[in-house]
Amino acid sequence: MHKAQCNKHSGLSSISNKSDDVADYYDGWAPDYDVNLADWSYKAPDRVASILRTKLSPDSKILDAGCGTGLGGKALRSIGFTTIDGIDVSKQSLEIAGMTDAYRTLRAMNMQQLPLSIPANHYDGLICVGVLTYLPDSSVILKEFSRIVKPKGSIVVTQRSDLFVDRNFKNVLDELSDKGVIDQLQISEPQPYLPDNEEFSDQILVHYISFTVVEGNL
Repeated sequence: MHKAQCNKHSGLSSISNKSDDVADYYDGWAPDYDVNLADWSYKAPDRVASILRTKLSPDSKILDAGCGTGLGGKALRSIGFTTIDGIDVSKQSLEIAGMTDAYRTLRAMNMQQLPLSIPANHYDGLICVGVLTYLPDSSVILKEFSRIVKPKGSIVVTQRSDLFVDRNFKNVLDELSDKGVIDQLQISEPQPYLPDNEEFSDQILVHYISFTVVEGNL
């Protein structure tokens, strides 16, 4: 275990939401990120990939939004998805993701600057794992995800249990459902997130959230 790096990056709940700060933080962490997350028993990418696989066929075109070093892409590839694109604000993380051979394309992109430079109805599915922490306007980013995913396509995201409450995330999802933007909403009970991280442990858990994009929603 890279204890020095773990200690350096243990303050995950207090990272600034400013995109430049996030990029700098993860650029610095990128070389040790995969090892540290494994040490903390991080299973979210595998769980999200499994949920998406129940909804979409392996030949679906998937966007890993906030792909980081490629853990999500590797999880998607391991269960059969073959066409995966990734975007992230951290260029150093993208370089490592490129070494996984999981992705068709990788692009540096700031998800705080919308709209994204991605055409509407471009993907069959989208995952966003551990990234909504840094995107405080939940309604806006979920609408943007729904814009770039095809009607009847599937989106799976995670949200930390503390932010799920603080940002009224359930209300945001219900409003999008009531307005006909999303459908077939499913929200898990809080699950372990980083169980072997001293800061998170059993204090900060994670919700797995999936929904379908409604035709002609925007």
